[in-house]
Amino acid sequence: MDRKMWHRALVAALVIVTVTGGATAAAADEAHRLTGADPAHESVGGGVAPASTVVALPDLAIAHRLPSGGMNLWRMPLSELEDGFGQPQLVKTLDFGGFSYDNSRTIAGDFGDITASDDGTADHLIWHRQPNGGVLLWAVGGGADTTPRLWHDLRTGGWSYAASTPMVGDVNGDGWDDLVVTHSTGNRGDTNIWVFPSDGTRLTAPQHWATKRSGDSVLPPRFLLGDLSRDGEGRDDVIEVQGDVYRFVGGTLQSVLQYGAWTSGSLQSYYTDAVFYGPKSAGWSFGSSRQLTGDVTGDGLIDVVTVHAQPKGGILVWMHRGCSYDTGTQYCMEAPVVWQDLRTGGWSFAGSRQHLADTDGDGRQDLVSLHSQGGHPGILVWRHRSTGTGLETPEVMADLKTGGWSYASSREAVADLYGTFVG
Repeated sequence: MDRKMWHRALVAALVIVTVTGGATAAAADEAHRLTGADPAHESVGGGVAPASTVVALPDLAIAHRLPSGGMNLWRMPLSELEDGFGQPQLVKTLDFGGFSYDNSRTIAGDFGDITASDDGTADHLIWHRQPNGGVLLWAVGGGADTTPRLWHDLRTGGWSYAASTPMVGDVNGDGWDDLVVTHSTGNRGDTNIWVFPSDGTRLTAPQHWATKRSGDSVLPPRFLLGDLSRDGEGRDDVIEVQGDVYRFVGGTLQSVLQYGAWTSGSLQSYYTDAVFYGPKSAGWSFGSSRQLTGDVTGDGLIDVVTVHAQPKGGILVWMHRGCSYDTGTQYCMEAPVVWQDLRTGGWSFAGSRQHLADTDGDGRQDLVSLHSQGGHPGILVWRHRSTGTGLETPEVMADLKTGGWSYASSREAVADLYGTFVG
C-alpha cells in the first residue's frame, strides 16, 4: 500500500464538496467507502478524478451492554449521503471469551485494512481490563470478517486499566488513525502520553511520546485530539482541559476552566501557554462541561466546542473558533460565542452525550447528541447542523426508543471515515 495515498488533513480542508456541474454532494448518484486498496486514496493528493468527490462518511460506533454482561458492537452511518443513514447495523456480538461491557472501554476509527474484507467502515477497539489490573487490546475490523483480534497484551510493564484513557487520532499524518493513551504515572498527577502507531494493517507497539507534568490543576485533566496547525499539517495534537486552576483574571485570583495545547510531532512534543481561561465567577465549570474538537466552521481549522450545563437546567453550546491569523503562538482560540441555547425543550446535560461529525457532506462538522428519554430506557439521536456561524434547530436523526436500546447501558464514539461520490 502506498502511504502517500490519503491524508485526512487534505480531506478536512475541503470546505464545501461539489461534484461535476457544481451540484452539491447530496445530488451525487452513489457513495463508495474508501479502503486502502482503493486507488481513490492515491488520487486525493493529486486531484480526485473529475467524476468523483471525496466526502466525509462518518460512522457512530456504539457498544451496548448485553444482559449477560457482554456487549453488542453496532455502527450507524451518520451521513445523509449514504444508504443506511441513521440506522444502526449490528457488527458483532461479544458474549463469549470473557468480553465484558463493564470492564472495557470502546473507541473507533480507521486503523488500516485489518482484514482482507475491510470495507472502509468503522474499526472498533476494545481496551479491556484484566484481573491483575492490566489491559488487553482487541480489534474488530470493519467488513465481513469481524473476528476479534488480540493486538497487544499489556498485562505487564506497568500498564493499568484504571490509570489509562484511550483516544483515537492520526498523530503522525500518514492518513491512518493511531491509538493515543494517557496514563497516570502515580507521581503527583503526572501523565505519560503513549502512542500505538498504525502500520496500515494493525496498531504497532506502544511508544512513549511525552510526559505531561501535573502543573497547577487540582482535578485530573481531560485530553482531546485535533490538528491545531494553521496550515493543516495533518497531525493531530493534544488539547488539555484543566479545572480548578487558579489564575489572575481582571486583577483577582480566581478558579478557572483552562484549555492548553500540547503539540505533538514525530516523537517530540512541547507545551504551549493556555489558550483560554474561563473564570468560575463567569459561570465556567470543569465538572459541568464537556469539550469536543473539530472543524465546525468549514475553514480547515480546528475549533473547540464546549457543551455546558446551566444552573436552572438545560445546556448552552459554546464555540471557541480556531484563529486563522498569526498570533505568534502555536495555537489560539477566538473568544467563545454561544452557538445554541438549549435551556428549554427538555435538554439535559447529565442525560446527554455529544459528538462532532459531518452529517450532510458540506465540509462542516455538525453536533450530534444522544439523549436519554426521561426515565425510559431508549435513546433519541439528534443532529444540530452547522451553518458555519451557528447551529440549526436540532432534528431527530434516529429514534431508538424501542428495540431494547438503553442510554445508561450504551456508549459510543465517532469514526471519521471517508468515501467518494460518483455523479
